[in-house]
Amino acid sequence: MKMVATAALTPGMVLGENVLVQGQVLCSAGTVLTGQIIEHLKYYAVMYVSVIDNADAAPTHFAQIRFDEGFRRFEAVYNNVLMRYKMAMYSFFQTGVQVPDDMLIQFYNEISATLSSGPILLDYLYNMIPNEDELTFTHCLSSALLAGVIGDWISMDNASKRILILCGFYYDIGKLQLPYAILWKAGKLTPEEFRLVQTHPIVGYNIVSRLMLNEHVRNAVIMHHERLDGSGYPYQLQGQQIDVFARYIAIIDAYIAMGSPRTYRNALTPLQILGNFEKDMSKFDFGLLLPLMKRIADAQIGTKVITNDNRLWEVLVINANKLSRPILKNAADELLDLAEHPEIEIVKMA
Repeated sequence: MKMVATAALTPGMVLGENVLVQGQVLCSAGTVLTGQIIEHLKYYAVMYVSVIDNADAAPTHFAQIRFDEGFRRFEAVYNNVLMRYKMAMYSFFQTGVQVPDDMLIQFYNEISATLSSGPILLDYLYNMIPNEDELTFTHCLSSALLAGVIGDWISMDNASKRILILCGFYYDIGKLQLPYAILWKAGKLTPEEFRLVQTHPIVGYNIVSRLMLNEHVRNAVIMHHERLDGSGYPYQLQGQQIDVFARYIAIIDAYIAMGSPRTYRNALTPLQILGNFEKDMSKFDFGLLLPLMKRIADAQIGTKVITNDNRLWEVLVINANKLSRPILKNAADELLDLAEHPEIEIVKMA
């Protein structure tokens, strides 16, 4: 590890030690720095921090991933595709000429070729450094990648998988027409701002309705914020009124949103995301959600986690009736069943 002046920090560096302000942890060891986090450190007048300068010193599995050759290859291809995807969409907005479906699928194929498995995508996305100027494009690109993995997990036929991937590329297109400052506001939205944000499915549908797109893609654009219990928007549709591809995209959108860092929080771990899904099961299609949750949960077996009492554990067994609350094992072979200890929470990966 080495000490670096805050003014010299750059996105991608990894904190080697906790950053303390008045005895409180401002940023924890293993945090991957973003531009926003660096500005946060400057705001609190932090002068120097300890950063990791090689893979051997990386204190956690997720910190080490950033030094992994496979991740670096994925990150390079991802960022290259992101720029081309962004340019293609801006060209469409300027000229009205539709982005060819085959081009978007080629974007997906280029990135997916760097992945050895579906679960590794979850690790890689968790470690990506978001570019604050391209959050909507990043959100859609990551959603398209997860859509393809889900298509493989549930053995979708190739035609259906292609449609689901295209849904990922298009479903949030309406956000590109809304003010950036509102979309990514750090604090709570005002009622007026929230009503504006809620218009993006309709704004997006008005854009894609004139394109030669599969009907399921258009439906995903306008229905991805509908919820099975009728609590969604813009039309409070329920149950089977919601296109099945939109029901998948609703799950994908929620996962990517929770798994991405925001100005007010770090990215949630996969098990934390599963816990949030378990609290909102009535809002999503249970028949679609549960198999995906099981896949994500099983991928966590063997990973190291840190609980809110600052103890290190390994995920040993997934509880079938409470996927987000596994049985853990520590270095002394002591077991902890989180299903029986609601006071203990997993707070980060290790």
